[in-house]
Amino acid sequence: MSEQTYSLRYRSGRMEVWRWYWRVWRAKYWWWHLLSAAAAFGMIVALSGTKLGPSKLLVGFLLTALILITLMAAWPQVMFKSKERILDVGPEGWSTQIGRKSGSRSWGQVASIESAFGLIAIVSTSGNSILVPERAFSDRAAKEAFLQDAKRWHEAVASR
Repeated sequence: MSEQTYSLRYRSGRMEVWRWYWRVWRAKYWWWHLLSAAAAFGMIVALSGTKLGPSKLLVGFLLTALILITLMAAWPQVMFKSKERILDVGPEGWSTQIGRKSGSRSWGQVASIESAFGLIAIVSTSGNSILVPERAFSDRAAKEAFLQDAKRWHEAVASR
């Protein structure tokens, strides 16, 4: 077993962020956004005190849902950082730096490690993700070694 640590340098693309967000949205966030839109629209209707017919209720709800979903999808794009990222990953967790901003998580603060769409996603328990594109690795074998080690380190902490 390797106790190697990894230091990767790469830039992410907005399309990678969008693809990942769309995948996660379809898998688990769509229902939460619809419930949030229903709650927001319910509060708007209740506070306005206006009586609305079924068709106006439906249109109002759909507009509220569209606005909410658009704002939620825009957030990762607004927070996107195009500068080069330095990502260090080892047995204790990961740390990253983009320009002057930095952050880190221990493996205990990681919910999952997933591989899809040519990305490795290290998903924190808060829902934020570090997306590592294939181009961050010298070849497919390096990517697979990184993925195996990261999963092993994470599982070692998760199984405690």
